[in-house]
Amino acid sequence: MKRANERECAEAGIDPSRIESLVQRFDCLAREARALGLTIFGGSGLGSLRFRTGDHEHALILAGLEGPWDGGDGGCFPDDRGLLRGES
Repeated sequence: MKRANERECAEAGIDPSRIESLVQRFDCLAREARALGLTIFGGSGLGSLRFRTGDHEHALILAGLEGPWDGGDGGCFPDDRGLLRGES
């Protein structure tokens, strides 16, 4: 199933097949993350893999991700045990 928006790809000067390749890889990673109970989070240009423990209102940040990410403010802080947490 194709999901690349071909007109938008053409406007951006990007081959839709390259976008399709990215979409397929993101989908695969998203399924793997979901199976582990993770959220792929992006905000303020930073990405991370986050996990909610249920014992705290903020998710644990398990790893940072390279690349341009957006989707939230990306705020994070150490909790009372020194664990880095952020919005989820």
